[in-house]
Amino acid sequence: MDKLISDHANYEMLARVKDMLWALMIGHWKSEPYYQYQNFAEHRWGHVKSNLEWLMALLDVDPNCWLLALNCVCSVMNLTADHSFGWRPPSEVATGLTQNISILLCFMFWNIACCARYTNK
Repeated sequence: MDKLISDHANYEMLARVKDMLWALMIGHWKSEPYYQYQNFAEHRWGHVKSNLEWLMALLDVDPNCWLLALNCVCSVMNLTADHSFGWRPPSEVATGLTQNISILLCFMFWNIACCARYTNK
């Protein structure tokens, strides 16, 4: 980690935290107040939210299952390439390992899955 990024919310950073950042040579960057476009996490969350709404509308998902749909959207977004990462998946950038996307090709969220049930003998 080379930089701690935070919004400009009303908070006070403890002196101990500042000392740790200084000792580990970690920079600190704060966005300007009332400029949400500078907060990268909120920008990414906007993409996640729009993809979630699209998926739930497309597949007519029960509104009570929004958390499962959110998990699916985040998994797909973590395994697909993004321009901001040089057309590499975020999970590959984070771990350095090539990710297996075969699960995305076999199943789609909210599909009916059939399985056999065996009784105990």
